[in-house]
Amino acid sequence: MNLTNQLLVATPDMQDSRFTQAVILICEHNEHGALGININVPSEVTFDEILKSLDIDAAEKPLPHAIYEGGPVNTQCGFILHQSEPIFDSTIQIAKEIHLTTSKDIIKAIAADQIDGNWLMALGCATWDSGQLEQEIAEHDWLITPSQNELVFDHEHNKWHMALALMGIKPHQLSGDIGHA
Repeated sequence: MNLTNQLLVATPDMQDSRFTQAVILICEHNEHGALGININVPSEVTFDEILKSLDIDAAEKPLPHAIYEGGPVNTQCGFILHQSEPIFDSTIQIAKEIHLTTSKDIIKAIAADQIDGNWLMALGCATWDSGQLEQEIAEHDWLITPSQNELVFDHEHNKWHMALALMGIKPHQLSGDIGHA
């Protein structure tokens, strides 16, 4: 089963505290493993700080978007999920309306207010070796639900609660005994 463009939603069984209440958009999944972006943990780093570190001039007004802690791998690298046309270097298509770009040119476009559509920037990503993600799912660490643009690009709400609601689950209904008879 290919999990690209699916959301992984952490369960109470999740043993790794870095992924407590994580909601991860799977950006790539194949026989070699998987790559995803945690879209639910805001970072203390601001977009303006990123622009300054890259010597990019900021737009007239500060951009209100939160930056997210995308995962524990490559934390110094920015991963931008966006709905704009994939005209940037280093862009992969995740779904019809969602792309992932890791190049500096999209950051310049965002800073110049030249990007159409929603976007989300994360520092770092989550990766799994071949079969590792499937094993974590079998061990009940993750629930899986189709991605929805409204959830991915929401900057106002707790996406873990939103993802559970899409599955018809209330947080209090989850227990550490998922899948155990």
